[in-house]
Amino acid sequence: MTYSSIFLSEWYLTFRRKQDIANSILFFLVVIVLFPIGVSASPSFLASASVGIIWCAASLASMLALDGIFKEDLRDGSIDQWRMNGLMVSIIVLGKVLIRWGAFILPLLVLIPFCGVALSLPEDLMFETIVSLLVGTPTLFLLAAIGASITASLRNSAVLMTLIVMPLYLPVLIFSTGYVKASELGVSGIGQLAILAAIFLIVLLISPFFCAISLKASAE
Repeated sequence: MTYSSIFLSEWYLTFRRKQDIANSILFFLVVIVLFPIGVSASPSFLASASVGIIWCAASLASMLALDGIFKEDLRDGSIDQWRMNGLMVSIIVLGKVLIRWGAFILPLLVLIPFCGVALSLPEDLMFETIVSLLVGTPTLFLLAAIGASITASLRNSAVLMTLIVMPLYLPVLIFSTGYVKASELGVSGIGQLAILAAIFLIVLLISPFFCAISLKASAE
């Protein structure tokens, strides 16, 4: 058992069980479609709120994409096998999360231009919106992994995971939308983007180790 074999297996399983990612992408689209219907379909309102809507939808969809990511590993004893083979659980956690993120972000980026049109997103903000998603969503997935590891031993964990993760998402949401809004106002958003990158690096250092500790505790 090696890291590469585990990651290849995870990549294969992610695309074999497409419903996990498909459900999260479908949920993202449902939020995008329902928001104008439930609030306002005014183009001027949607144009001003479009970035926030996209980010809220992406945040909720990211939690759905990672819900249960560790449950099967905990149930079939994989975590104990990793430890017995001298593998670091934190590295495997990071690999699993990044693989799941890659499978999520690719279809999301394809859909963003269409969602932008549906939400009257100004064309000159399309690039900034995509950049903010590329920089910000890895942090969302790493934060969601913390919630997934804490609730891995629970049968129905979606609500508890949401309560744990949503407060952690707030800085990412604030600076991601702030970056796009700064571009809309003609101001450089490099500061917000740098803060997003710094948040990612901090979470990258913390999340895998926290998840590993939580999963080891659940496996014992």
